[in-house]
Amino acid sequence: MQSTLEKYNKLIVAILVIVASVIGVGYWFAEEKSEPTYKSKIDKLMFDKDNKAPKFILTLPDKMTPEKTKIDAFVDDVRKTQIKKKIEENPDFSLEDLLASVPNIFNLPAQSPTQQLKYISLDESLYETNEKGQILPKIAADDRKPWSEYGNSVDTQPNFKKVAIVIAGMGFNQFSVNKVAESFASEVSVSFTPYTPKPEDAILAAREKGHETYVDLLLSSRDFAIEDSGPLSITSDLTKDDAVERFHQIIGKKAPIGGVIIKDGLVNPENSYIIKELLTDAKQRGLLVVDASNEKIIDELQIEGLARRKADIVISKDLLKQDIEELLQEAENIAFNKGQVLIVAEPKPVAILALYNWVKTFSPQISYEEAKKVEISKPFALVPLSNLVVE
Repeated sequence: MQSTLEKYNKLIVAILVIVASVIGVGYWFAEEKSEPTYKSKIDKLMFDKDNKAPKFILTLPDKMTPEKTKIDAFVDDVRKTQIKKKIEENPDFSLEDLLASVPNIFNLPAQSPTQQLKYISLDESLYETNEKGQILPKIAADDRKPWSEYGNSVDTQPNFKKVAIVIAGMGFNQFSVNKVAESFASEVSVSFTPYTPKPEDAILAAREKGHETYVDLLLSSRDFAIEDSGPLSITSDLTKDDAVERFHQIIGKKAPIGGVIIKDGLVNPENSYIIKELLTDAKQRGLLVVDASNEKIIDELQIEGLARRKADIVISKDLLKQDIEELLQEAENIAFNKGQVLIVAEPKPVAILALYNWVKTFSPQISYEEAKKVEISKPFALVPLSNLVVE
């Protein structure tokens, strides 16, 4: 009897264990099913199943990857309006006419180089190889510096104003590099993105046509939720050593570069010492620095002996044709007032074509005595970037 009772108790216990297990599993699945599906790590970070006060408050756009920015939408609307207006003005407006109105740099004619550089490839006295195998620019033992040695000085008539143009952000498309190099006068300088697939080939192709060559220094994107400046940008969360290492990755090329073009982006006031460290490194390596950003912090960083220049006009990727034309008019005014002007432009077809056509309007250089006999409407002379930089 006792044995039967023990068996009965064990059976009851087993049943209770099974029921408890089923209830536990069911509750676990219910919890899992009720938990929301997270679209991002940020969503998961903000979810708090214990209903506690959040540790972080984040303000983000409604969409992390919007289909179009407001600027893109505006540009599209303008273009549609322009096309509609052309069709209304000319009922015979054809597809060929439409294609002809689209900016296209591939139709630009090639020209022979207007100057030759002293060095097409690296001069062994102007670089060093560090312990990581990186080839880095350096000042030669006789105090010659890459920014001046890899550049070229051109003569201009005293009554002509100097105009330096840098087309920055080049390198993603080698065909575009070749086209710009062969179509523009050699006095136009080019700067390459740090993400150029084959930087040495691109740099040498430009230098063979007489163009001074530089590299872009990218800062943190102003709109990080839409545009990422990439793994080679100088972000505000880097340590000083990491920033210098990244800087060396940017300037470490097996082809001549004269310096860096600082593109627009964010600089954290608390971390501005990092940018100062990079500018100091550039000075010690004999490189020039062009500030094409909108950051006043960079202007305030004083580095004695650094070859540097602030861009007077920056033609960004989001500008329309009429905006670019207004900027070029402003560039003319600056040149008349200061005797020189520096323009840094993104390699967008609309900008490249506008610059190409603008340069064609420059008056031919003539002497001061000859200028007394004729009217000169645009006394502008193209010069390489290095001609506008002083230490």
